[in-house]
Amino acid sequence: MDNPDDISTLEQDSSLSEPLRRVAYEAGMMLGLEATRDEQTYHRRRLNRHQYWLHGYGTLAGMVVSISPESVSEEVENPSVRLLVSPGIGIDGLGREVLIQESYCINLGDWLDAQSESHLREGYSDADNLLWLKVCVRQKDCPVAKQPVLARKLNLSTDAVQPSRIADSVQLDLIPELPAANGDDAYQPWAHHQAIADDLPALSEAEQAMITQLENDGQQVAAAQLRLHARLLHALDNDSIDARQLIHELENDARLLLARISIPVADINDLSIDPATISINNLVRPFLATASQLAWLARQPISTE
Repeated sequence: MDNPDDISTLEQDSSLSEPLRRVAYEAGMMLGLEATRDEQTYHRRRLNRHQYWLHGYGTLAGMVVSISPESVSEEVENPSVRLLVSPGIGIDGLGREVLIQESYCINLGDWLDAQSESHLREGYSDADNLLWLKVCVRQKDCPVAKQPVLARKLNLSTDAVQPSRIADSVQLDLIPELPAANGDDAYQPWAHHQAIADDLPALSEAEQAMITQLENDGQQVAAAQLRLHARLLHALDNDSIDARQLIHELENDARLLLARISIPVADINDLSIDPATISINNLVRPFLATASQLAWLARQPISTE
């Protein structure tokens, strides 16, 4: 990532503990460019924080990862295999809306040829000769509609121009990475923070009595919910909510996992792709459950099988 503006946006959006300021308009007050930017930033970051803290991160709908074609004839040498991401919507790891309005694709063979061996080995498993890749997405600003502006310095070649609009866009990443050896079941509603510990914090006598009473009354679900709330009370005690300084950590926090891909390879230095052997798992991603989804599930008949 080489765009300083994008780095600045990541640092700003990951500062989830910084108090926000809105412009205080008064008659006769001189307001400049900084005030306009502060006004936009205030509303944008309030929405991001609402989505981050209240909803978390994950896929709402769509953004399916697939390959095309799914199989090729044996007579075809070096088949062109495309990796596709369908339209969809979700919230990335910093609470920002991710909207893919059209399908995106990449030639998987060309991408593999362009990678170094050391880079691909980060996702290569020697035990079963599998190359593991993950597909991620995050929000990214896209400056558009450049217009002439007053130059601050003498420009002898061209007129000074600056973008007049910042379009909401996305960045898709294809990253070699081995899947975790063991599934992590720890509760982690927010990507930017550590998972919440399974152990209950120290409870007062009154707090413990409330949980015990619910259990004795047979309200196990309510008791479990109260235990979760007790853990959430102390979720940020040992977790910094300041912006991460390292850029790769900021990017990693912002990414939303879409799928994991496994590709059988006989030789990491001589990759040949057979789409029929490629496995894609879209269900490893985090999902967001809305109230309407939960209401629909509650109305479904319970299977007796």
